[in-house]
Amino acid sequence: MKLFIYLFIFLTGCEQVVLPKQKVFLSQQFPFPSYVDTQKKCLYNFQINELSHIYFDENCNSVIKYELLKSTIYISNIKINDNLELIKSDFNKRLSDNSHKSSIVKSSEFNDRNKNVYAKYFTFIGDSPSNTQFYITDSISNFISGSLFFESKPNYDSLLPSITYMNNDIRKIIQSFKWN
Repeated sequence: MKLFIYLFIFLTGCEQVVLPKQKVFLSQQFPFPSYVDTQKKCLYNFQINELSHIYFDENCNSVIKYELLKSTIYISNIKINDNLELIKSDFNKRLSDNSHKSSIVKSSEFNDRNKNVYAKYFTFIGDSPSNTQFYITDSISNFISGSLFFESKPNYDSLLPSITYMNNDIRKIIQSFKWN
């Protein structure tokens, strides 16, 4: 009788539970970056990834497009005419607008006094429209502002590998930046 009870419990207690499959995103593989100097007669020069294409307008504003990642870095060249605080205030307003859907905003600074380059870099953790904002200035007459955008709906989790790759390229832009 005990054998029958154990056998009954064993057969009825071993139901297999079927769980639905989780949504999975493919892991993106990116080529190792190789950097080249920008070749434009503007007030500044920096290095970009060979996979990207850069376009300048007549005011030395630039657009760096990454076809592989479907992303774009917009760089604005602003002349300082005793209005540095106003320019920084406008930049801070853009930071505030982008941080509404972010859970964390990380910032870092880069200063190279020998090249007269002072930069601040912001990354947003969350589903913000622009995942990275930065500026570079000489604190006297030039202010460069940059923003990273993807051609997709903001979804931080799925964009994280691309954001990481792009942020490394943005750091390279800042570190290699030179005033002409």
